[in-house]
Amino acid sequence: MLESAFAMVRHRVWAEVYTLTDPAVLAALVEARRRGASVRVLLDPGQAYNRHGFELLRDVGVEVRWYPVPRGTLLHAKIGLFDAELILGSANWTLSGLDSNHELDIETDDANAVETYASRFDLDWAAAA
Repeated sequence: MLESAFAMVRHRVWAEVYTLTDPAVLAALVEARRRGASVRVLLDPGQAYNRHGFELLRDVGVEVRWYPVPRGTLLHAKIGLFDAELILGSANWTLSGLDSNHELDIETDDANAVETYASRFDLDWAAAA
């Protein structure tokens, strides 16, 4: 699902991800930005594994922020908005999460779901400023 979504995206990729380490996903985010899409990524600052991805994305001009999680909680989301398609589920955007674990993700282009998440993302993005 993610490969297809990244290949087709033209306008925006907005994502909130607990753990983002998969090299192919990082490359796809960079490529989407190079094609002119708005790419914004929120990550959990408590996950040390995210530091490399955060720095890589930031250094190539992808907008990336640490989500301000309260003490003792997590940004446990695994969700991406690709233009008007939403992909969400249990898979972290890691090699094991996307290639070997038994995960359950879905995709939808339901306008209400897309708009609801886009509004939530705007709030989360502002909170991370």
